[in-house]
Amino acid sequence: MKNSFTLLAGAAIAAVLLSHMFCYQVRYDQVAVRTTFDKADETSVQSTPGLKWRLPWPINKVTHYSKRLQLLEDRIEELQTADGKSVIVRTYLTWRIENPLEFYVTLKDPAEAARQLSTRLREIRGVISRYRLDELVNLDRDRLKLATIEAEAKTALDASLAESGYGLKVESVGLYKIVLPEATTEKIFETMIKTRERLAENALQEGQAQASAIRSEAQSARDRILAFAERRAQAIRSQGDREAAAEYGQFARNEEFAIFLRKIEALGKMLDHNTTFVLSADSLGILDWFNRDPGESQPEGPAAGGTMPRDRAPEPQP
Repeated sequence: MKNSFTLLAGAAIAAVLLSHMFCYQVRYDQVAVRTTFDKADETSVQSTPGLKWRLPWPINKVTHYSKRLQLLEDRIEELQTADGKSVIVRTYLTWRIENPLEFYVTLKDPAEAARQLSTRLREIRGVISRYRLDELVNLDRDRLKLATIEAEAKTALDASLAESGYGLKVESVGLYKIVLPEATTEKIFETMIKTRERLAENALQEGQAQASAIRSEAQSARDRILAFAERRAQAIRSQGDREAAAEYGQFARNEEFAIFLRKIEALGKMLDHNTTFVLSADSLGILDWFNRDPGESQPEGPAAGGTMPRDRAPEPQP
């Protein structure tokens, strides 16, 4: 029984060793390069997941590479912008192995690929130096040029990697962090203060100009209205004077009749709106008709008591 268990265990260990010697596995997120005496060709690349066969080492050697995107973050460095400001930036990129055979022949190690990409990532900082500070940091999104900078940097990296033949592909390049040094921050604050003061002064001057224009327009409108009112009043006064002169001319021909008409007009105004007046019989000349004796003869004219004859009244003059 003991010998059977020993044989079974030995057979299992031997099977494991043989499978390790003659088999290798490729996962779904991997690609493998199987070399023969350290030489590789197109048939050496195995990208289909599953269990693969090989000859024992040192005849066949298998190297696995990841298909996933890999992140590379560069260290923080200070640089100058196009307008002479200092900024501290940190860049990053994502990359993957596009051609495993080229990668194996040229670099072999992903760490070496990270070093090569890091060197090229520092070189593209010259792209950032061609832009002003307000194009890197601004509250107005339309004035930011970050997307343009990242696109230019990616284009430069793609061209550089295409010439190198490393079998790498850069998927994205970006600015991870932008920090302003203390001296730059002070200058920016000074610039902001001066800008706000200039804007306030411009707004004040514009407001004063608008106020002056409004006052001038109001004064002009006032003068026009007063001039128009004065002309209108003068025209009304002239018309009234002409009409009064015409009436005075008519009444001057018969003054007693004019006085009689004025009394009638005054009486009509006083008795309007159901107004009641209590007057003595001799308070108004027109009431003398009610006081005279029926047997008396009628006065010859309106001079007697200020009344008009019963059977005759003066005709109005034209």
